[in-house]
Amino acid sequence: MLVTADLEANMLIGRLSIVCVALATLLGGDLAYSQTKETVLYSFGTNGGTSDGWAPSGALIFDSAGNMYGVTSSGGGNLSNNCPNGCGTVFELSPISGGGWSESILHAFTEGEDGVGPLSSLVFDTQGNLYGTTVGLGGDCQPPDCGTVFELSPTLDGAWTETTLYSFTGFPDGYEPLAPVTFDAQGNLFGTTSSGGANNVGTVFELSPPSFPGGNWSETIVYAFCQVGGGNKCLDGAIPYGGVVLDGAGNLYGTTLLGGTQPKWGVVYELTPISGGGAWTESVLHNFNGTDGGEPEAGLSFDEGNLYGTVSSGGLSGSSCLKDQYPPYSVACGGAFRLTPTNGGWAGSSFLFKGTNGGNPQAGLSMNGTSAFGTTFRGGTYGRGTVFSIVGNGNEKVLHSFCQVFPKCYDGTEPAGVTLNGGVIYGITQYGGVYDQGVVFSIEQ
Repeated sequence: MLVTADLEANMLIGRLSIVCVALATLLGGDLAYSQTKETVLYSFGTNGGTSDGWAPSGALIFDSAGNMYGVTSSGGGNLSNNCPNGCGTVFELSPISGGGWSESILHAFTEGEDGVGPLSSLVFDTQGNLYGTTVGLGGDCQPPDCGTVFELSPTLDGAWTETTLYSFTGFPDGYEPLAPVTFDAQGNLFGTTSSGGANNVGTVFELSPPSFPGGNWSETIVYAFCQVGGGNKCLDGAIPYGGVVLDGAGNLYGTTLLGGTQPKWGVVYELTPISGGGAWTESVLHNFNGTDGGEPEAGLSFDEGNLYGTVSSGGLSGSSCLKDQYPPYSVACGGAFRLTPTNGGWAGSSFLFKGTNGGNPQAGLSMNGTSAFGTTFRGGTYGRGTVFSIVGNGNEKVLHSFCQVFPKCYDGTEPAGVTLNGGVIYGITQYGGVYDQGVVFSIEQ
């Protein structure tokens, strides 16, 4: 199904952008500068309904032709009692000759064996197939929430075929995979489940491709969290919202939302394969303590051996940070961090948001050399999120504050991740836009 933004909608977006720039100019030079750099490429709901998707989530990815791919957690046209607005989509945005973008729905989820509610970024394999996760349902699910890992393969006629590679069951393999999967050099997929597993606080899993055409992928639990400490302590971490990244030696790195020496705040961990045995050993690289942030919801990024990430809470308090409180802890704005390998350990450094410059980042960072780019879900001038850059040792700049025409937020609101492509920043917001169903945007640096 092909959905193309009509001329009238594009003209409306253009007029709104001009109004936003004019208002920003009246309010101050820095604001005007940032607003002129943000362009709405697509507003979901353009077709007058939800079949083109609703509430996009996760960072975008690109193919070699410049097309971008992502997911929406709702919408898609397959309505049901549990999905009144649709169960989510995988979409493609393609540049139109002469300007503009057209949207294609590659797959609309059906609340069945194919899953429901994709929330994370996609990943390509070397043959051009797409892989992702859904947070709920699946063929082997015990409702309400189990989740799947799926593959989308292009066909000769331009369509895409969806295959469910694995359906989670809760125990002992985990459930609710919120994060993307990643490939190793042998073609195995690694990912996390935020819940379930042997101790019901999440797992790291591996999916291995079939040994013969048409066979099934096999799942192995790499690690089940809360093996150390027991009870409510979980010194090794608990509830991994983010995915994992691999280094050149095949070690895995990730974050957990909770657990560690300060159970409220979470950890950064490493998983190392044990030679010859197929088992893995876990090491905690950093325990967050609240002062340096905590509750990391996203995975990590590498840069020349350093690890970068975000923390959704902790650090500094700010009036623009609206994340729900977890008594007895106060509202705080979160931040970004870097871990640098040292002799026998890792040294951490943090950049903490204070509300006016952003707050509560839920997505990871996109790296360009030693420069980091990301989004905050809240905070900024209008409290509806920002796009930011951090260069060097904490030189932070707000590139855009969302919701510049309140309460319509035509430029988007609640952003959830960015991707760098050709020197341009691309991202999504979960809500806002002309139809308040989210947008895809770009920012020219």
